[in-house]
Amino acid sequence: MKMYLKAILINLALIIVGNLIYIYFDKSSVGSMFLWLFVSIAYCGISSVIITIIAFLLPDKFFSPYRTRFKVFSFENSLYKKMKVKSWKDKVPELGSLSGFSKGNLSQPNNSEYIYKFLTETCKAEFLHFYSALAGIINFFIIPSQYVLSIALPIFLLNFMLHMMPVLIQRFLRPKFLRMYERLQNNKTFETLNISQMN
Repeated sequence: MKMYLKAILINLALIIVGNLIYIYFDKSSVGSMFLWLFVSIAYCGISSVIITIIAFLLPDKFFSPYRTRFKVFSFENSLYKKMKVKSWKDKVPELGSLSGFSKGNLSQPNNSEYIYKFLTETCKAEFLHFYSALAGIINFFIIPSQYVLSIALPIFLLNFMLHMMPVLIQRFLRPKFLRMYERLQNNKTFETLNISQMN
């Protein structure tokens, strides 16, 4: 968590320093620069909150791990290994506990209903982070043209990176939990068949 916040602060500091250098040569207003920087950051934050609210208003069936939208393709496994997602995934804050379901650890590995709920939560997290990342594009339309390269672009990239990291983590983890869920379901079916045969 600390490392994650440190990365955000360092990037924001670099954006501010870069803009101050730009203002020095362009003779622009410092107040104007800070105003549009605030607007850009505020927009990203507000759009993320709105998308999160929408995600939690949608029914759980919308976030079924079997929907095509949330399918993890076979080529992704090797991609995530190359990106070393496993080594940095625990450094990204997991805020699911704020909604009442923490994905920090798998507390009930033998409970198929719990694991299915866990899977739907990974899909929900992917949905809200993916669309929050895309929403940052609007920055290019609300920020004055003189600040597009110095504010809109870096804030868009920072917002995109911060949201896409959780997306990659959800897609990295989902196949493993899906296999766990299906194995438990198969065992349950097998046990039901054995009981029916005994009767």
